[in-house]
Amino acid sequence: MLGTGSVPGRVRAPAGCHRPARDPRESLRMRTTSRGSNGGTDMKKRRMRLVWTWIAVAVAGLVMSGLGLAVVLTGYSLHAAQSQAMSPTVEPGDVLLTDRVDASDVRRGEVYVVDSPWTMDGLVFERVMALGGDRIACQGGRLTLNGQPPDEPAERQKDSCRIDFDVTVQPGRAFLMGDFRADAFGSRYHNDDDHQGTVDLAKVHERVIWHSGTDTPPLPGKLVGAIVLLLVGPLLLVVGKIAAVITTATSGRHERPDAPAAAQS
Repeated sequence: MLGTGSVPGRVRAPAGCHRPARDPRESLRMRTTSRGSNGGTDMKKRRMRLVWTWIAVAVAGLVMSGLGLAVVLTGYSLHAAQSQAMSPTVEPGDVLLTDRVDASDVRRGEVYVVDSPWTMDGLVFERVMALGGDRIACQGGRLTLNGQPPDEPAERQKDSCRIDFDVTVQPGRAFLMGDFRADAFGSRYHNDDDHQGTVDLAKVHERVIWHSGTDTPPLPGKLVGAIVLLLVGPLLLVVGKIAAVITTATSGRHERPDAPAAAQS
């Protein structure tokens, strides 16, 4: 039962009991601490995401470097020309870049590295003039391939027929000639052996795809891609690693514990 003069819905505190007044500064400190804690956590998360991003960049650079190196080391070789057999296309001292090929991929008109043909030791650079089933001949000073002039510059054919020959190439073999026909050592000088001077395709295992001589051909796209990977990969690796270390160090200097701020009065 309510007494006279009392306000409905309000309970009067018992005599002698006082509600403590809240210090406004304490409320402000609590709000500030809460905001600072959340902001610090968000900042730390952002820095960690940035660190992992740089680590990913470094890993990508490492992978790119490995791929580029694998392509170069497993697919290509460098050689230096030692004779004038391929002059004027390739002169002694010129650099030749080769890729490995199977016997089924050998083509007429291309220059190959031949491993110890005939009675020679070491590597020889020669142009494949004819393959299995082809007939190549020199008669009356005229060089023919299957009854027609070979598809090559007329200048190169000079001195091709210093000796006469008529060879039908056996399957799995190749007839070789150098470009400097006046002095090149090729199949035509061995046409009196059991295979008429032809060479087993198993010895024709590298194709010249680039050289530093005259009419230098463009590098193949696969090799260009590998070179790009070798240039960009290490750069990304170094930049990513350095940036990750710097970001981690900066994050450690900027972190501040929340507990002291909450304990201040």
